[in-house]
Amino acid sequence: MIDRRAPVERLPAEIFDQIMPHLAITAPTNGCTTRNKDLASCLLVSRTFHCHTLATLYSHVTFPHSTIFSKFLSHIQKYPELGELLRRADFSGFTSVGLGRTNRMNIEIQKLTATTLRSCLNLTPKLREFLVSESMGMDMDASVLRKLFCDLQYLQALDFCGMTHSEFVDGMTKVLVPTNTALPEKLPIKRLGLHGCTTVNPLSISTLIPRLPFLTHLDLTHTLVTDAMLQTIPHTARLSHLSLSRCNRLKGSAVVDFLIKHPATQNLVFLNLLYDTSRYRLLNFDDVDILLPKLPSSLKSLNLSGAKIISEHVPELRRLAKHLEELSVGHADLSVSDICTILEPGFGDEEGNKNPQKHSLHYLDLTGISSVNPAALLYTQTCNLLLPSSYPLQVIELSEKVVSGLKDRSVPGKKVGWKVKDQGRRGWYVRAEAGIHPGGEEAARKSSADDGGRPWKMGGKWWGNRKIGCAFGEISGIYGCYGFGR
Repeated sequence: MIDRRAPVERLPAEIFDQIMPHLAITAPTNGCTTRNKDLASCLLVSRTFHCHTLATLYSHVTFPHSTIFSKFLSHIQKYPELGELLRRADFSGFTSVGLGRTNRMNIEIQKLTATTLRSCLNLTPKLREFLVSESMGMDMDASVLRKLFCDLQYLQALDFCGMTHSEFVDGMTKVLVPTNTALPEKLPIKRLGLHGCTTVNPLSISTLIPRLPFLTHLDLTHTLVTDAMLQTIPHTARLSHLSLSRCNRLKGSAVVDFLIKHPATQNLVFLNLLYDTSRYRLLNFDDVDILLPKLPSSLKSLNLSGAKIISEHVPELRRLAKHLEELSVGHADLSVSDICTILEPGFGDEEGNKNPQKHSLHYLDLTGISSVNPAALLYTQTCNLLLPSSYPLQVIELSEKVVSGLKDRSVPGKKVGWKVKDQGRRGWYVRAEAGIHPGGEEAARKSSADDGGRPWKMGGKWWGNRKIGCAFGEISGIYGCYGFGR
């Protein structure tokens, strides 16, 4: 029998699986932009393309509002085999504003509720990533959570960012208890996000953590986790991303001991220990003194904002700067000279070395440091942070008052080639132009050529993200707000 297919249609399925995802849009739609137009067009090319396109189209589905979810649910109810293709259900950009989310309308419309969500999960047994946020808290009841934790054997990523609704908290309390015999002793989850889940019962967390032997990403920002719970992380876990920011029940000495000795933390790439010093300081001088020399060389992003960092810690910070790409030392007791020393080549003990190792920092957080002000930054005779020689430094995060002062000094800023960028309560000084100093053109060219994308950012490109991504893709919606706007 003659094969009348075009040559491209005869490619192995494995090749199609590598090609088709490049047509998919990972960022949630803004409501106006046509989503996956190119990918959807492939459905009409031929039967071969239709088959391979469906697998990609249904593998990662984003739900910006309940109408899209309702259409998806009705479709997989009609064609159950399509539900088995779903690998990621992304509700991170979901909003119910203007869609009648009163109790009465929920009863009448039943578009996205706990009932319909559970129906969807029943039809998607091979789901691997489930991403939700605070706007869906009322829909995450015990029945939905029971399905996620007890039935989905392929689930690898769960993100409950910002969820504090009583329905969600009650559901977690009912499902995550030692007496729940349906809860597996070992869960397949590798990436867990509880960022901002401030009201989740500590018992729920203590029940969940020991059941995660394959854990690689753990975001416990602003939760009620305790020192004892950290020690229950299975020794088989291999954490690359960890955030313990704003966990006020933790003690500095216990956290340091955990980071240094626990087998799961020996190859960290991202570590967030940011704390608001006006409320609680996790790491005192001794804690920092013990921790810095023991941090792994695998680290790329380190946030120590709020820790008691002083001049004596500069040599260790200078050493870390040789492999870190992000460093946050907000509210540290450092002079401008100390900060410049962190970025100096070498380790301070070289003799006769003509090519000392340079720093690798692209982002530096100096928020709340009293010695850092517009005048000090722009006086390049004593501060070289803004000079071409500081490259690859591209972004400096600063306090709101300092950012405001730099806006008023736009002319001096243009001379060094830097400009202000802000979002919400955060502000950055960004290398943008060549400026007037020698080497400025090359530094500006290299900066513009670097889009900021790194494998450890999980698809993000901007610097200074404070939220751990649980799935690879662009950061947007409420996740972007938690990562960059707070």
